[in-house]
Amino acid sequence: MKNTSYLYKLLITTIVLTSFIVSCERKPIMAKIEYAESIKPITLKDKALPSFRVNYEKDLSRESILKMARQLSETSGKPLNFKNLTDMKNGSMILRNEKDPSALFKMDTRSGSFIYNSGLAEYKKEASTPNLITGDKAKSIALEHLKKLRLLPNNKEEFNLVHTGGLNMAVIKEGEDDTKNYNKLVTIRYNRVLSGLPVMGASRIIVNMGTNGKLVGLIYDWGEVDESQKIGPEKLLSDKEIKSTLEGRLKEGAKGTKRIIVEKADLVLYDDGEGYIEPAYYVQTRLFYESPQEKEGEILKYDVPYDYYIPVLKKPMAIYPYMEKAEIQPTDKRGVEISPESDE
Repeated sequence: MKNTSYLYKLLITTIVLTSFIVSCERKPIMAKIEYAESIKPITLKDKALPSFRVNYEKDLSRESILKMARQLSETSGKPLNFKNLTDMKNGSMILRNEKDPSALFKMDTRSGSFIYNSGLAEYKKEASTPNLITGDKAKSIALEHLKKLRLLPNNKEEFNLVHTGGLNMAVIKEGEDDTKNYNKLVTIRYNRVLSGLPVMGASRIIVNMGTNGKLVGLIYDWGEVDESQKIGPEKLLSDKEIKSTLEGRLKEGAKGTKRIIVEKADLVLYDDGEGYIEPAYYVQTRLFYESPQEKEGEILKYDVPYDYYIPVLKKPMAIYPYMEKAEIQPTDKRGVEISPESDE
């Protein structure tokens, strides 16, 4: 009887120990979180922060949508099939060029945001686009396009040039060592600033230009602000809660890392593209990994950037990328079930 009891206890001990080992294997220890010396203090003590509502109830007519499509088509010199305006049943309407599938115009009827592309068929050739205009002249031409289309923001302080660059095409052919690079388009990007804070997320204007500055594409996502308010400290998370959320999100997304560095944590305004612009922290980190290779003793070391947003409101209204829906459901015409969509 004693032997049976001993064996039973030994069996239970073995099962518990095995479960513990398996549990440890499934939950690898995460590296300690380090903070860069240059990072700004994470503190909202006694601050009142701005929050904005965007007009998401425009309910634009077919006539106004077609009017903008025609203006864009005339500016770029490329036709669209204006007879085939299609309702996408998700608050947007779309036009296409039947000869070039990459040519399209898609507008959100609720906010007026849109994506336009005159078509990329002629840019597939293995050659750089002739007479591309760069530098200050390109910036000037981009502004002229926006002015002509009546898309320049009324408040110039909101309008911030953040990037000038281009779209290139790289070609690698079998049997050749050299990669051939071709310059295709010039890109000018503007971001938004409200109450002195940069707006991240949906807000942007991106202008793509080809030969002699001709308009090739335009992304316009600049919601019309129709309400603003100041949010007092009593409605904001504490500094301790914000830091805890920052590190909690890292624990979820940075498993198996050998090293984690938080490089930036900046107070910004986050535009969810669904009607709300509210304060948040934008966190930029770098994750370091090690991976054993097939050859014995070799370890591949690499690092990847990882960024995300942290709401600072106790009851955020915006939909953040990690959410399936807003934590506080909207009460306006947007309805009660709104899911986030991709940025582009």
